[in-house]
Amino acid sequence: MSDIMPRNSGAFYFPQGMIGFGGAHEFGLIYEGVGKIACLQSIDHPEAAFLLTPWDESRLGPQPELNREQIQCIDAEDAESVLWMLVLNPFADKQWVTANLKAPVAVNTEKRIGLQCIRSEPELDLRFHWMPQPA
Repeated sequence: MSDIMPRNSGAFYFPQGMIGFGGAHEFGLIYEGVGKIACLQSIDHPEAAFLLTPWDESRLGPQPELNREQIQCIDAEDAESVLWMLVLNPFADKQWVTANLKAPVAVNTEKRIGLQCIRSEPELDLRFHWMPQPA
């Protein structure tokens, strides 16, 4: 999984937290996963853990763009230093693991700073069928 989320020392810092966990700012990569799935665990709030997978342009189209404020928030120099991830939910559907397209996560991999970006496009799905539930 190190090719998806860099595993060098130190936590990932989310200045604005994650949806539902605004006070959770530091996250550790605790599970490198199988395939292209990683688990980020909050250091501040142990009850907050998120399964993440990389944005897939072949399925979803181009990655979202960051506005000026978002770029400053994660201290990104350019789009190449940003890794886009989707939050997966294995509990919302009995047959599918779903992906939240309305709130992808942008991570400055070099500086280990992340931001969950709320998107307002009405066509985006909160429970996009990402993959069948594992057997």
